[in-house]
Amino acid sequence: MDRSYEQLKWEMEILDEFIEKAYEGLIIIDKDGLIIKFKYERFLDVKEEEVIGKHVTEVVENTRLHIVLKTGMPEIGDIQIIKGHNCVTSRIPIIRNSEVVGAVGTILFKDILEVKHLSDHLEQMKQHVKKYKQELKRLNLAKYSFESILTADPHMLSLIDSAKKAAEGNVSVYIEGASGTGKEYFAHAIHEASLRRYGPFVRINCASIPKDLFESELFGYEPGAFTGASTHGRIGKFELANGGTIFLDELSSMPFEMQAKLLRVIEEREMERVGGNQRINIDVRFISASNEELHELVNQGKFRSDLYYRLKVVHLQLPPLKDRKRDVMLLATHYVTHFAKENNSSLEGFSKEAKHCLEHYTWPGNVRELRNVVESAVNLSKTKQIIVSDLPDYIAHDKIVQETQYLDVLSLVPQNLDSDLYTMMDRVEKTLIEKAIDEARGSRTKAAQILGIHRTALYKKMAKLGIESK
Repeated sequence: MDRSYEQLKWEMEILDEFIEKAYEGLIIIDKDGLIIKFKYERFLDVKEEEVIGKHVTEVVENTRLHIVLKTGMPEIGDIQIIKGHNCVTSRIPIIRNSEVVGAVGTILFKDILEVKHLSDHLEQMKQHVKKYKQELKRLNLAKYSFESILTADPHMLSLIDSAKKAAEGNVSVYIEGASGTGKEYFAHAIHEASLRRYGPFVRINCASIPKDLFESELFGYEPGAFTGASTHGRIGKFELANGGTIFLDELSSMPFEMQAKLLRVIEEREMERVGGNQRINIDVRFISASNEELHELVNQGKFRSDLYYRLKVVHLQLPPLKDRKRDVMLLATHYVTHFAKENNSSLEGFSKEAKHCLEHYTWPGNVRELRNVVESAVNLSKTKQIIVSDLPDYIAHDKIVQETQYLDVLSLVPQNLDSDLYTMMDRVEKTLIEKAIDEARGSRTKAAQILGIHRTALYKKMAKLGIESK
């Protein structure tokens, strides 16, 4: 019996503490409107023992608890003026066996301004959440479509057709090509054209992740999984990509020990976080890319052959820009329009000579290099067109070198066969110097750069060969 009394007393103390902290004020009345519980002391400055047994209308101004007794209808979130404050109150009838036997009144906020502050705070939080969701969405969505890939090259057009066909299914796609050939554009476009387009597109650059962080970056980790780990744990890239596409760029840089774990994820479609023991099902599509020939790494034992063939269900080999001659000016014209608009410039394209330079350059940096060259030329140009002097010196020099490869040297040989070899060499050298000076529009400094010699050496040769300054 004593134990039951102590238990009941303890429970009542807990209830009192809860009421004290949960509400600004609380009052309970019986079916006659008489107060049986009163927790308004700090608000009305009246002690509970002074009001027990009194009618509620005698104690609380503007109360409607006695009306709720009659109607049996709750009144939630009502505004009641008490001591000059616009309080937010609720009144709830106590019903037993379909009969109103009392009512409970609570003050949730002692002033409506508190509600406004809370509303403002919630709105701020809502805007923050919206901002973070938008940022997360922006970071994990494809940026490019197949329409973003500009080409008139038959082989590239064929690759686009193959990529579109692959996008319709769920097969893994491996994209191979030199740096700057557009591998990332294809990866984005495949995701954008697939049924997963509304899911996340998560990019992973295998070359940028430290070896010892690779597993936690891909799989995530549980709280306290290792020294320095967050106490909240962290979701991995694979979980983040669930329902969408994983793009593994620079695949050849993936650590060898990680390759077996990736293979298991591809085959089983499930994974575990670092430090965890719960298997997590994942539904992702794999697109990978590399600027190295992976089959050579496989032959050298540096890349797992089983993983290589699982990722290379569809293989796209992108050609370098030097093999896409008709695309050079197509892309260059597109970029000059784009950057001219950015700079509020009225450029009208390229001069004939500048076009010739671009078309005959070998573009070791591929499309990325072309874009950078055009961006630089747009910013340097002082005329209505981009001219040769707006282009990097090495591109103009490359043009001169290529043209001299096809120079008809025999046409420079004197008709008099008694002439010696030195005379013939001087004539060839004079022709090349004059051509370089023309290309440099009279600038001897630039002509020397084109020829790959020092300016002083150019002056000496000009004097020797009788070439007049322009």
